[in-house]
Amino acid sequence: MTVFVRVNGSAKMNGSQKQLTFRKTAACPTSTTLLDFSLEQLSPMVFTLVKQHLETCEFCSAELKLLAHHRAEAQGPFKPPEIPTNLRILAESILGEPRKTLI
Repeated sequence: MTVFVRVNGSAKMNGSQKQLTFRKTAACPTSTTLLDFSLEQLSPMVFTLVKQHLETCEFCSAELKLLAHHRAEAQGPFKPPEIPTNLRILAESILGEPRKTLI
């Protein structure tokens, strides 16, 4: 639990005793897949898998709402940028294994 304490009249955050679970994991669909889900542009099988995932993942549910909000404001379809190859290789080496996506 994160605690805010007052020091010299200003609020400061005290260290958390719990690790946050509100984060994207290797099991989460990509932003592109979530966007395709919202546009109903996925195969029935993948659509069902994403729907089941959204029932238990608060992070992806929030990301889906964010993508829908920004897509509505944008002119034309929104496509998240691809991660640069060198950055993807670095991230995969840090995380241990390549991320598996639903598409």
